[in-house]
Amino acid sequence: MKTNLSLILNAVLFVVTGYLLGAHLKEKSSTGQTAPKTKTEQGNNGAPNIVYVNSDSLLKNFDDYQAKVKELDKKGQDAEAALVSRSKSLERDFLQTQQKVQQGLLTPNQVQQEEQRLMLKQQSLAAEQEKVGKQLMEERQKILEVLEKQIKDILTELRREKGYDFILSYGPGTGVLMVNDALDVTNDVLEKLNEKKDTTAPGQKDK
Repeated sequence: MKTNLSLILNAVLFVVTGYLLGAHLKEKSSTGQTAPKTKTEQGNNGAPNIVYVNSDSLLKNFDDYQAKVKELDKKGQDAEAALVSRSKSLERDFLQTQQKVQQGLLTPNQVQQEEQRLMLKQQSLAAEQEKVGKQLMEERQKILEVLEKQIKDILTELRREKGYDFILSYGPGTGVLMVNDALDVTNDVLEKLNEKKDTTAPGQKDK
């Protein structure tokens, strides 16, 4: 999962920035003007006011997201360990049964019963593997949905406050090859994201 986190975040940011672009164009079309700009953002010769978010930095420093990812990773590791233990137990059971058959300790009817029992255990293990995998994927999807909403809300807030026309995502796989560090608003986004997390009541969880 970790190897794909940057790509996942980039995809989330792509969706979010696409939403913001559409909102900006709709706002401009309906009002005939863009959001008001601050003094430092004016005098730009009418050029679009563009900033960017560094996806890698955002991912690594968003405390709430990192905590959820670590929790999910731990859950996945525990589930994998349990499944491996069950698999080894089934393998030992199979070998013991096979040994009994070779020694002639089981009647043909008993052999048939043992074969059916082992098959059912194998099917149960396979079903459990599929169930665990599905649950982890669903939890991962929920984390991403929460992340997308949080980022969307923050970027919408920043765009309105600062009068940004475009907020781009910069990082591996984004298609943005080079940027001006002065246009980086990652820390602004992180500050708001982590601030919202800090003000959450103790024990409160996302629903």
